[in-house]
Amino acid sequence: MARIERKTAAEMAADAIKTEIAIGRWSGRLPGSRVLAAETGVSQPTVTAALALLVEQGWLEHPGDRKAFRIRHDPRRVAEMKPHRDRRLIFVTHEELGDLPDTTRKVIDATRRRVAELGWSVEFRTIDFVHAKTPRRSWDDLLPVDTETSMIAVFGRPVIAEWAERRSARMLFLGGITQGHSIPAIGLKSSMMVDEAMERLIALGHRQIVLPLCQRPPTFAASIKDVVSKRLEAAGVIYVASYHTPESEYMTPEVTWRMMETAFARTAPTALVFLDWKELVTASCLLSKLGVRIPEDLSVILLNEQMEADWFVPKLACFRFPIKRLASALTTWVEGKPLTPDQRQPRADFESGESLAPPSARA
Repeated sequence: MARIERKTAAEMAADAIKTEIAIGRWSGRLPGSRVLAAETGVSQPTVTAALALLVEQGWLEHPGDRKAFRIRHDPRRVAEMKPHRDRRLIFVTHEELGDLPDTTRKVIDATRRRVAELGWSVEFRTIDFVHAKTPRRSWDDLLPVDTETSMIAVFGRPVIAEWAERRSARMLFLGGITQGHSIPAIGLKSSMMVDEAMERLIALGHRQIVLPLCQRPPTFAASIKDVVSKRLEAAGVIYVASYHTPESEYMTPEVTWRMMETAFARTAPTALVFLDWKELVTASCLLSKLGVRIPEDLSVILLNEQMEADWFVPKLACFRFPIKRLASALTTWVEGKPLTPDQRQPRADFESGESLAPPSARA
């Protein structure tokens, strides 16, 4: 199987800037790093790294400190980009690209390359729609609405869906929660992955399974708790929400530590399921302190595959995201073509790794 190309946030920002150069958006000189950071959705240091890459690749010249980068025009190179200015795709994120999960960045980059080949220019905007309670007027300036612009909101929320509906903006969610709004969505359904994880753990004999829910929207948390409770009750286990799916409005190391510490003080879990890599990092520190071994004493499944997880020993059981299928589905929508149910909700591939085993006698 061919390996999936991994790109840093700087490389993705460089690609976005190249596309804009190719369509002739700037002539002579580039705008400052602050402007580019706002448009590409990354930090100024990341833009600086992207500009350095473009100098190495021959797209730019750097005349010196505190001077704007000059564009080096090469008709052959520009022709290879094949963009057209009249069709624009904007990725809308709640945090800069470098802070998004590795799998999400891969999907964004794969989609960006596909739509650029079809003649779309690609831009990035970062706005905080996660903590906003109502649509903000500033979004009207940051997100242009016209018939030739499409938007993909990454991990969208109802408030940005409400804004899009009010402005008649063409928007789709890559993951997130629409909560009854008319905005279409593409993404893996976490509850389906949790259901498969629970099924596999229960088949191995696990009953004391804990899945922490930190800083999750109420509707999302409810869907996860529903899956966990049904699987446990089908196995003859009384579901206790405070034990099997402990919740908190916050996601911090201290919160995760207390959750895990409370669970082990109550009834030592034989299996843990994590939605996020950061939670697993803190939990692993507690397991080390308690002398709990993986998988001898405890089985672990990570839902959200991330690049850092490849460094975990033993190799983690996790779900591999279908990057190419997601990018293909997003491109289909961008081009205005209908989506099939499988495109809207593709399945992730489970990888058993080395972190699963039947419950030990210690438990």
